[in-house]
Amino acid sequence: MNYAVTIGTFDGVHKGHQIILKKTLEVAKKNNLIPKAYIMKYPATKYFGNFKGVILPSYEREKIIQSMGFETEIFELPDVIHITHGEYLNFLVKEGMKAIVCGEDFTFGKERKGDVSYLLAEQHKNNYYVEVLKDIKTSETRISSTFIRRALLSGNIEEANNLLGRNWTLEGPVYEDRHIGFKLGFPTANINIRYKEEVIYPHYGVYLVKGGIKNSSYKYYGLMSVGLRPTFNEKITEPKVEIYFLDYFGDLYNKIVKIEVLKFLREEIKFNSKQELINQMIKDEDNARKIINKIR
Repeated sequence: MNYAVTIGTFDGVHKGHQIILKKTLEVAKKNNLIPKAYIMKYPATKYFGNFKGVILPSYEREKIIQSMGFETEIFELPDVIHITHGEYLNFLVKEGMKAIVCGEDFTFGKERKGDVSYLLAEQHKNNYYVEVLKDIKTSETRISSTFIRRALLSGNIEEANNLLGRNWTLEGPVYEDRHIGFKLGFPTANINIRYKEEVIYPHYGVYLVKGGIKNSSYKYYGLMSVGLRPTFNEKITEPKVEIYFLDYFGDLYNKIVKIEVLKFLREEIKFNSKQELINQMIKDEDNARKIINKIR
């Protein structure tokens, strides 16, 4: 099999990534090759930097990229970090690479010694073609995974969704907790968004969301609360993610819930009493329904 290849973390599969992926599809079609994307599970910051989490887990990125028409393969940095750039290239050639599409700042192999100039120098000997997207660096500065993470960490959901080219999604199994929401009259579903991979927690607060049981055609608007529940002094360090679907009645325990995050509504607040919290939750629901009526 002969392939047109692109390689990256593709975290978020945002608009910048889509430029590379679409160009790879073009190169593949033009040269009668199979498009293939090698997807790194976590970015290098997971191992060497200040890692906050991925925008989308690798299985979600893979699904999006496959839907574009790619064959895919997921790899992890520790498995390839000690491979020299020469060995890395030899592997790709043996796997059938006949074209590679990348940005001009693309690097690979041990100590990042492989780069575009190396790929170009080796292309004739190894019978492959290099397509370098000269402006991808400028594009990636404006539309980067780092910039999207920053938007999520500041609660700027609209900006993140715009840069992604779609609404940001979260998913996870519903687990049993302290039934606090139910006792307050707002039965919430606690979901574990990190049940498979380390997904980023957005800015603490309340959000408007839409979703339901994963793979179900029924979708509901709802409120999502992210944070440390300061009103209840639980002294937890890992934030809780709770969903309250406005018009859903049923048991969600042990189901996988998937939601689109639409809008940041307010900051997390420490209330002086449960009644203060209930009053605010009533206001949150009223506010959410007003917004929903406008966007329906």
